[in-house]
Amino acid sequence: MNKDAFSEYLEKDGLKATTINNHIRNLAKYKNVDMFDLSIEDTNVMLTLKEAELNNSQKLTLANTMSKYLQYLNKPNANLIEYIKSINTELKKKYAERNKNKKYAYSKKDILKEINKFYKDSNFKAYVVSYLVYYFNTRNADLDILIIKNKKQAKDEKQNYLILRKNSIIYIRNDYKTASTYGSKQHEIRGKKFIDSITKILGDNNSAKLFDSFSNSTHMIKQMLPFGLKTSDIVKIVLAEDNSLHQASKISKKRGTALDTLESAYNLKV
Repeated sequence: MNKDAFSEYLEKDGLKATTINNHIRNLAKYKNVDMFDLSIEDTNVMLTLKEAELNNSQKLTLANTMSKYLQYLNKPNANLIEYIKSINTELKKKYAERNKNKKYAYSKKDILKEINKFYKDSNFKAYVVSYLVYYFNTRNADLDILIIKNKKQAKDEKQNYLILRKNSIIYIRNDYKTASTYGSKQHEIRGKKFIDSITKILGDNNSAKLFDSFSNSTHMIKQMLPFGLKTSDIVKIVLAEDNSLHQASKISKKRGTALDTLESAYNLKV
């Protein structure tokens, strides 16, 4: 296995450094489970993973890497893709069953009360982060934001922006998990507390990052959300209280998530 050439291939394919490193590590892991040292063909990879003493999540991770590796070798990967789909389906069923039986310690009312408390305590960054997660159902990556005063500054098509205007904020999402499917998203926010919070964060500067560094985003964002919840937990709590197709459609549009994903992973039961 030529790891260096594969790494260059992934880099040209536009993958981030952390993702490339994960794929390279997974190549080594696959080699450890390939006890029969079979040739790298999609059917052989699939059979190797089926026989491996790994859970489905681990098999899925290795299968995704090996599918990429087959593409790099310019070999067919159709059988492996079907295998990946079957594992995904099985995992989603188990995940959905677990989520539908889950009881949450907090309600929407609790979350909103905590968000407003952030503002009262002048914790403006936590207020902005929590507001965006609650009202726009954002994931972590959506919160890697540059705050600016003029739309002319929004030149980077891979950057997310909050643009401060006189009576509103424009939220532009260019970089989020499903951007390749749903494209750039733009929302106007008129909440006075939100505008005031952004004004306070920006201060006298023409621009400011919401987070100075985004390398440990999961931990940082959890610290700024009500009760240390994850972004996905908040979506689940909202759907647990309002399990209507109307609510799910709103979340689907804002978050950039297919309805069948909400059904399988986020408590949607309609």
